[in-house]
Amino acid sequence: MNKKLMAVAVAGAIGTLGASAAFAQSSTVTLSGSLNFNYGYFDNGGNTNGGAAGTSKIRTDALSNQESEWVLKGEENVGGGMAAYFMCSTSMDIVGGSAANMCARNSVIGLKGGWGSVNWGNYDTPAKRLAAAFDPFPISAAMGQGAQMWNATASNVGNGLGQTPSSFSRRQAYLITYDIPTMNGLDASFAYSAANEATGANSASTIQKPRLWSTMLSYTNGPLQLGAAYERHVDYNPGGATSAVASNATRVGVAAVLGGNYAGSNDSMYTLGAAYTFMGSLRVSGVYNRINYNGITTVAQGVGTDMTVSTWGVYADWAVSGPHRVRLGYSSQGSTKGTFTGAVGSWTGNAGAGQTGAQKVHGEYAYALSKRTELGLAYARINNDLNSTISIGTGSNTPNAGESQSFYGMLIRHKF
Repeated sequence: MNKKLMAVAVAGAIGTLGASAAFAQSSTVTLSGSLNFNYGYFDNGGNTNGGAAGTSKIRTDALSNQESEWVLKGEENVGGGMAAYFMCSTSMDIVGGSAANMCARNSVIGLKGGWGSVNWGNYDTPAKRLAAAFDPFPISAAMGQGAQMWNATASNVGNGLGQTPSSFSRRQAYLITYDIPTMNGLDASFAYSAANEATGANSASTIQKPRLWSTMLSYTNGPLQLGAAYERHVDYNPGGATSAVASNATRVGVAAVLGGNYAGSNDSMYTLGAAYTFMGSLRVSGVYNRINYNGITTVAQGVGTDMTVSTWGVYADWAVSGPHRVRLGYSSQGSTKGTFTGAVGSWTGNAGAGQTGAQKVHGEYAYALSKRTELGLAYARINNDLNSTISIGTGSNTPNAGESQSFYGMLIRHKF
């Protein structure tokens, strides 16, 4: 009897070890990343549209770290056709400007299966991901972004409370995202970011409950790709003047605010994109954005309640031959409309003043030293209308109204 029990025990132990080994084999962890660096020269010297003679005629050079990161990914088969997964993306500052927290970039934990995937964490919104799918130029401090040229990029942000509320190009904290499985070339993504208990009263009668919804739909059929996205922010921007509350000064990412409550603003953006690849090597794409701010009024930031702006861009990404690649782009922002006066994103002024738009050209030549490393040259120029002060990138100086700005740079990229 004891021998039988011992045999059963040994068999069970062996089975357990075997199961553990099989279980371990179903788990994977990978490390990848990219290093992106450029050296560039900024020129604020041009006054092309009749603006006042500026004091911002700055010519300077700069070293820039362009979205360098290392990414740790893991996946485990949990049975039933499902897998648990995680991603931890962390910035690498190779020019010595600042340190970054672990997993401060796109980082999530989630489950996936035949029904799609759901994840929780700090991640690009569906609207931002869709816009990036049609713009071949990576967002950077030097080159900025294309069709959303004035819409400040927001990284690692939550809801309201000093979290760059005007931005619709967001890496959003506290985000829940569901992606459907690809069906006949159709992809869709839905995301929601809760208030995360940010419901503090700005006055005795006003409660802030900031929330975000974002969704995108895309369709791919051979060389053709089409897409649309919509994003909505509630209680993100100040929504009416009240008695001054000191803490409000930290609740807007675009300007110091001395008073005003955050309940009542209702901001939205929709994006349309299209792309076609010719001969397998030349991809031509276009993207259109329309952003509406409603119910934004504060004592210090400005007056009025609404502003609308439309932007668009067209791009070409051409793998010429061998190691050579060329990217070209033209972006345009129309004049803002509405009654708002103040600061939103990188834009400051009177929404209804007219001549508040800008035009931007940018180009890049890249030479691949290998499959993972390339060298390149880059150029960008923005021409502001008479009442516009938009800069090329997030790291460049702000020009005076009506001034142009140029950037010339060299770059190196390495992926691992």
